[in-house]
Amino acid sequence: MRKRNILKFLERDDKWFLGGGNRLLFAPPFPKWLEAPGMFDQAHYYNIPIDPLFTWTLLDERGEEIPLEFKRRRWNPALHTKRFNGSDVAVEERQSCLPEDALSTTLKITNRSDKNRRFHLVAWTAQPHDARRQGEWIDDIAYENGAMNFTKNVEDERRPRFSFACAFGFHRNAKSHMVSFSQGGRKIPSYRHTPFWEQFGKGKLPDTIHATGVEPKGLLYIGLSIELRVEAGKTDEASVYFTAAPKYYEAQTQYDQARRGDPTKKSEANWNKYFQSVPAFDSDDEYITRYYWYRWFGLRLFYIDGRERNYRHPAVCEGLSYFRAPISYSAMCHQREARWASDPSVAEGSLLNFIENQRDDGGFRGYIDPHFYRQEMFYHADWGETVNEVFAVHGDVEYLEKVYDGLAKYFTYFIKERDAEGDGLYDIDNHYETGQEYMHRYMAVSDQADVDHWGEVFRLKGVDVTVYLYNLARRMAEFAERLGKPVEEIERWRAATKKIGAAILEKMWDEDEEMFFDVNPFTGLRTKVKATVCFYPYYTDLVSEKHLAGLKKHLLNPDEFWTPYPVPSSSVDDAYFSAAPEWKGQRMNCPWNGRVWPMTNSHAAEALAQSAIRFDDDELRGKTVELIDKFVKMMFYDGDVERPNCYEHYNPYDGKACEYRGVDDYQHSWVVDLVVKYIAGVRPEADRIVVDPFPFKMKRFELANVTIRDKRLSVKRNGKSYTVEIDGETYKKKIGEALVVSL
Repeated sequence: MRKRNILKFLERDDKWFLGGGNRLLFAPPFPKWLEAPGMFDQAHYYNIPIDPLFTWTLLDERGEEIPLEFKRRRWNPALHTKRFNGSDVAVEERQSCLPEDALSTTLKITNRSDKNRRFHLVAWTAQPHDARRQGEWIDDIAYENGAMNFTKNVEDERRPRFSFACAFGFHRNAKSHMVSFSQGGRKIPSYRHTPFWEQFGKGKLPDTIHATGVEPKGLLYIGLSIELRVEAGKTDEASVYFTAAPKYYEAQTQYDQARRGDPTKKSEANWNKYFQSVPAFDSDDEYITRYYWYRWFGLRLFYIDGRERNYRHPAVCEGLSYFRAPISYSAMCHQREARWASDPSVAEGSLLNFIENQRDDGGFRGYIDPHFYRQEMFYHADWGETVNEVFAVHGDVEYLEKVYDGLAKYFTYFIKERDAEGDGLYDIDNHYETGQEYMHRYMAVSDQADVDHWGEVFRLKGVDVTVYLYNLARRMAEFAERLGKPVEEIERWRAATKKIGAAILEKMWDEDEEMFFDVNPFTGLRTKVKATVCFYPYYTDLVSEKHLAGLKKHLLNPDEFWTPYPVPSSSVDDAYFSAAPEWKGQRMNCPWNGRVWPMTNSHAAEALAQSAIRFDDDELRGKTVELIDKFVKMMFYDGDVERPNCYEHYNPYDGKACEYRGVDDYQHSWVVDLVVKYIAGVRPEADRIVVDPFPFKMKRFELANVTIRDKRLSVKRNGKSYTVEIDGETYKKKIGEALVVSL
């Protein structure tokens, strides 16, 4: 395989997101200050904002600010580099997020003059502070061990108080420091607007801490300085660190650890180690190859691994800002993708956190904050199928044991609370809990569906929800058998599987329309509303050949779902359809009445691919290839192969993303899994490995470093044939022929 430097491969000049794989993250959705020194935009500790983070100012021998002009910047997953020029001075700034939960910037300061220079470097922040302990406030501020230490507190009407400790300082002990409480003030990275501007004198800050005043609300300016002596034509370096942790001593420990070694090298080593832990992929399709690695970046960007409070296991968060938390609707996606990493802990942890925070009634919490629960939030998810997918790769029976009781309790919740009729079809109670709000499918049973949000607003027997429960019952029967559960228990799961499956086929399938539909529980009638979720039964074992005509008739129809960029979430001929992100004339954050959502595209790709495999249908294989190819290539800015993205939703005709949302790298779908299973063709099952690449229009690909249970596997395509190596054994096949190896 061609050896790639993945950091270099993903390098570009229009990104700024920095993460180290845990609690701290710098990914402001709408940054204002990227061209200013430092990282003065919003950062996050878990999902708690730190706004602003910090900046720095370079002073001359007299203590006067040296104006710097921004020149350019460059980004890769490990490093965001900015360059500035001033009078006889140049500064290169290298920003990173270290595994010690430290956001760091290293300054390379070049003296371009013919004289030796003495510079003063001031690193500073301006933290909101309310002495009445409302909103945001700072406690325990102290200058210790050459750094500023403090506790940040955040509280609002949505969540109780969350407190965490911070340490802020240089690579060496500061020469001076200052804390000043300012009435009012503006959160801008302008040194002339700070109290330091007037009080820096005799080469230092005044070493004072004033954190109180007669007016309780304002900005707490926290600053430190060091001195740098740089000879004519020479360069010196300085680094600034901001760490955060649950406890005071932990933040200080992390700060001390971060100061040891070159932060740039540490960040690069952290990311390179991660990229080496996942299967390597390369091909002659630059879009597919780049997106494969970009998706692995996005997954790691939103890792959390704090092992504290409500988070006892590593997991992937859904996205940045508000979405930086374990969210049940996307966790099933993370399981599918993270299962391919050599370490199963993230794939497994993405469910275990929900098991360990399970509600008393058996439902899973929709959103897990680090320190409290949002009682109203619930999302449906396909837990049975994704647990099975994780097990297929890693074969971890202990994991099945850990999740079995929780999943059984979850299933019981649906029996008791979501199927009053007892007919094997399950309820959606409001349009938020599917993660698919603002759709005709809900309006079909309630004209208030788009007005009232959480709670029991309506009842709709959902195709997606019922398919998820079918998959859960089916897989639980298999898990129970594997775990040696009593025969009666296994048979109960099988009976539940049979009941739900029969209900889907009898009550949701419409013979005339040749399509599955949601059901109105009060009338027992199918709603006849066409949505992408109507195709979800096709990725199960429920459908037969008699259903294939309906799949082709509707999904592959340009007047319904096969748009230039398929698949719109609602059919083109739907009464509420809009290609623009509008619902009833208003632009919305998350409309599902016609936009292409990567989440449903992942499901649609599975529906096509699994139907093609089960029924040996070449047309569906070709359409699977077309969908995955268009799906991936949609997620690039203006078709630029060097600028991949992943937003919540896209236009089905021109592929434009919802950039107005600011939510890039949104981990709410699966793509790596599609690449491995259908481009490379690697599909592990309970007792065998199947390798069967689909006929993508590439002549060459290679997938390596794949571990399936105790076997090492690689696949290489060359033209119309492919070669598989499993534990030193080599097999050669033609594209279109499957290799089956027993486990």
